[in-house]
Amino acid sequence: MSFYDLMSMSLGNLWRRKLRTILTVLGVLIGTTSIVAMLSLAFGMKQRMMEQYESMGSVTQINVNGDGGMDSGSSGGQSDTSTMLTESNMKMFQDMEHVKSVQPQLSFDGNMTSGRYSGYGNLIGVDQSMLDSQELEKGEAPQAGNSGTLQVIAGNQIITGFGYVQGEKYVDYYSTGELPPIDLMKQIHQFRIYNDAAETDTGDQGSGTEDSSGDASADSGNGDSDGDSGTSGDEAVAQTVADDSMLNFRMKITGIMAGGLEEYNNYSQSLLVNMDDLKSYLIKNFGKGKIPGQPKPNGKPLNEWVYTSFIIEVDQADHVEDVMKSIQDMGFSASSNKDLIDSAQKSLQIVELVLGGIGMVAFLVAAIGIANTMMMSTYERTKEIGVMKVLGCDMRDIQKLFLAEAGFIGLIGGLVGLLATCGVSAVINHFTANMDGINGNISVIPWWLALAAVAFSTLMGMIAGYFPARRAMKLSPLAAIHTE
Repeated sequence: MSFYDLMSMSLGNLWRRKLRTILTVLGVLIGTTSIVAMLSLAFGMKQRMMEQYESMGSVTQINVNGDGGMDSGSSGGQSDTSTMLTESNMKMFQDMEHVKSVQPQLSFDGNMTSGRYSGYGNLIGVDQSMLDSQELEKGEAPQAGNSGTLQVIAGNQIITGFGYVQGEKYVDYYSTGELPPIDLMKQIHQFRIYNDAAETDTGDQGSGTEDSSGDASADSGNGDSDGDSGTSGDEAVAQTVADDSMLNFRMKITGIMAGGLEEYNNYSQSLLVNMDDLKSYLIKNFGKGKIPGQPKPNGKPLNEWVYTSFIIEVDQADHVEDVMKSIQDMGFSASSNKDLIDSAQKSLQIVELVLGGIGMVAFLVAAIGIANTMMMSTYERTKEIGVMKVLGCDMRDIQKLFLAEAGFIGLIGGLVGLLATCGVSAVINHFTANMDGINGNISVIPWWLALAAVAFSTLMGMIAGYFPARRAMKLSPLAAIHTE
């Protein structure tokens, strides 16, 4: 029997029993739709999570924090410098095997004020290359060499943190759904940090800022204004002297990161500034030995900067774990997104297995339906099978005929089920598109999953039709002919 004859006879036999074929195909359709829809949700969740982790930093990056801490020894006590993130230790990391680069970061938590509004922010000094690499929604990256007012890039969610106290109620974006009337890029803002080093001698602190008062005065005459706050450079420095618990920075935002209000990354609520400009500003306004957060082992400031963190870039993701272990063995605290991703992937694998298992149950029910249909077809066509055998038809051709019919049921059910799944996926993505915390499609059907679903449904159909085909092949010709 030729391939064409086999296909033609199989389709003809299915068409003669249209109702039974349609019902069986419907079972396969439901099974295919169930398993593909479940797996598409799992893949969509995995993709969204991976994108979220990747937005927080590369998988080849290691974040290092010194156990000594930025504030260690700031009151003049004894302190171990071996685990501080000093410039000497930075060179040590740079010489490690598989390390491509080390970027220091110097950060300060505090409040950014604009008129009556204030909001949390994290001021971070970074390398100029990091500033230039930021994708901006508006504005441009500041260039190194700015004196006086600090020029910064603002995170895409900075403005959502601004609010004010009204009576006993705090009014902000999250309570009203409305952004404050602040033009971040047209005003000079103040950034205030609490001075953990204020325990040092007040007279020394005052003398440190007094040396820079002239520079600060010069800044006030550079044409910048503070918008609603109306605080000049002299006033900012004066307040530092008057209130040692607070330190004030004057800053101008030159660019805002891309991502909108909903997309989060490591710098969404941060203010990025050129590291060299930040260092110069700190020295000018607070004095070399009075910079907040800089430790003083044995009561004396170090001759080198102590940073908040190091961002270490490794040459390959496979080497991240080894490099991170070496750093931890030195006494430093280190972490990477690869750890988070590996942990998330293990959790998602369990979710995939659960969802896939639920879909597989529906598919097995469909396979039982195919087997039942083919078995009934065998009983109904016993006489036909006997005639074929008497006429000399090859036993294997009879088996192939039944297998082809079962395979066609699986193929048709798989194709229609795949189309149905695409529709279901589109509906899910449509209704979840505007939900908070969901960016992008939550249901994703990879091309290989679509092909695998159709191939699997066809294979399952043929497996389900195997035993009815074997029975048809083993029927006695004479007994089959005399069957009424």
